[in-house]
This record gives sequence, C-alpha cells and structure tokens, in this order.
Amino acid sequence: MRKKSLDLEIKLWTKYSLIVGVDEAGRGALAGPIVVAAVILPVNFQSPLIQDSKILTPEQRWKVYQLVKEVAIEYIVVFKDKETVEKKNPLAATKEAMKEAVLQLKNKPDLCLIDGKEKVEIAGIKKINIIGGDRKAINIAAASIVAKVTRDKYMEKLHEKYPQYDWLNNKGYANITHLNAIFQHGICQFHRHTYEPIKSLLKPDCNRQEIKKKYKL
Repeated sequence: MRKKSLDLEIKLWTKYSLIVGVDEAGRGALAGPIVVAAVILPVNFQSPLIQDSKILTPEQRWKVYQLVKEVAIEYIVVFKDKETVEKKNPLAATKEAMKEAVLQLKNKPDLCLIDGKEKVEIAGIKKINIIGGDRKAINIAAASIVAKVTRDKYMEKLHEKYPQYDWLNNKGYANITHLNAIFQHGICQFHRHTYEPIKSLLKPDCNRQEIKKKYKL
C-alpha cells in the first residue's frame, strides 16, 4: 500500500483549531486488550512520516510514535481488557473507549474525527466518522500509530509470561502459529472466549479435528 498525503484537516483547521483523531488497535485479536488512542496535533502540522500504521514497519511506527508524543498538543490512551470486551462485545467496548479517551482530554476539541462508520455519542463535541480515516486524516493516522505501538508493547510484555503463543510476533491475532499454539496448549486468561475458534473449542461437544480442518491447521 503506497503512502498518501493525509491532508483532510487542511481545510478543517481554518474552522477548527483543536481537532482530535481517534482510532483503535486490537479489536480483531484473539487475545489481549482493545486499545484506543485520541491525538490532537497542532494546527497545520504535517509530516510525511505519519501514515496509516498498517503500512509502516515496526521500526517506522516506533519512530513516528516518539514524534507524535513530542509534537502533539495532547494524546490519551484507553485500554479495554478482555473481560470488558467479552461483557460488552467488541464494538461496544471500542465505542466506550473512544468516548472515554476524548472526554479525558484536558483540551476540549472543537472537532472529533473518528476512524470507521460507527457513531460514538460524545455530548458537546462535533464528530465526523471517516471510513479509512487512517489513510486520509493525519490526526487519525497519528492515533492509529499510538494505539498500535502501545498495544504491541503490551503484548510483547505478555509474551514474556506466555511465550508459547508467540505474541511477540503475532500480537494476539489469529495467525497459524497462534492458532496451533491454542490447540496444543489451550487458552489462558487473556484469550477472548467469545471469539472463534476459541468459542467453539470451549463447547463440551466440540469436534477439535473439524475445527482444525476449518482453519487449515
């Protein structure tokens, strides 16, 4: 995926001086928390280094993470643990974290740019949902990087306690190594019971061979 010019805010900054970008990381993972970041960059700030976190290498993300922390007017990170994700469902937990992140900002934003289409109710703040916002808005891209790097570092710490799942590399997502480890070692306290194939594996009458076949393991 090629890099893009994240210039959506150029016109918006003429009307709104404090624009916050909001994005999440980890919603699709089988283990670990959902992490949401809210970032307010200075008016007219631009940097070609800030891009959608998914097209950056880990080394590039770390460099940009440090840059964002240095230049941002303010940033907030909110975690939603596995228990909250299961109790409220992933979407509801993400929306709750987004609302909390924005409301925790000391600088009340004039405009909130949210990645994705799901509406987040935040009283008193104008909001715009942007599908693919991390490829269009620099504040959202910055938030995506802060959320991703923060969550990755958290999963790397968990890897020290649970090396069998290779979270150092897969960060809790459902790659072949992680899925094979789940079948071999079972699940731990950080796995999400409501996500497949964990949900099916926890059923008393589950057919492990059929599940493995479904996931081509």
